[in-house]
Amino acid sequence: MVREEPGSEAPVYRLFWDRGSANMAPHAVLREIGCPFELLRVDISRGENRDHAYLALNPNARVPTLVHSGRVIYEAAAILMYLCEAHPQAGLMPPPGAPQRGAFLQWLFWLTNTLQEDLQHWWHADNYLDTEDARHELKAVAERRLGAMFSQLESSLGAAGPYMLGQHFSAVDIYLVMLCRWTRAMARPATSYPNLNRLIGLVTARPAWSAMMQAEGIDWNGPLAS
Repeated sequence: MVREEPGSEAPVYRLFWDRGSANMAPHAVLREIGCPFELLRVDISRGENRDHAYLALNPNARVPTLVHSGRVIYEAAAILMYLCEAHPQAGLMPPPGAPQRGAFLQWLFWLTNTLQEDLQHWWHADNYLDTEDARHELKAVAERRLGAMFSQLESSLGAAGPYMLGQHFSAVDIYLVMLCRWTRAMARPATSYPNLNRLIGLVTARPAWSAMMQAEGIDWNGPLAS
């Protein structure tokens, strides 16, 4: 594992990550918040996610994993909510009782449970099916389903954008843009939808997103392995 400390202060959080993975959103949120944190890379290509030390933290052998004050949290959306609740001053999530709280939760859970699941089918068909023909069919079905989902998002942003919560930027926008990057090799990537592309431009122009991409050593159109 490779350590990197963005600041000289003692880290409040430790984020285990790999290049271009689902840690992108929590990583960008940490930079939006601005508190000290430490990055520890788990190189999945070298099998470091299956090391005993890492499995003791995350038995699913996946990234990201967040460690804070002796507590361990995994699943990217859960980490996102945990960070937003711990730092309400950052304004990245509507507080309980706020009018947009329900919409925030709805979209975040939809992104991780529905959209991200079909992205997993497209990227990792080998995790689900044994034969190449079956994998090819699964990818084709996933891409059709994703097209319908992105059309839904496009309509929502057109009616009440430019952000997922209208005029208010939030962590759910970061999460969505992370998933949009994962479509870059598809026949119709997320950037081909005008309203989604506008949102992508707004989020990727933020200093926190730019710093995350630089720290992870990736760009939007980088190799598919990252």
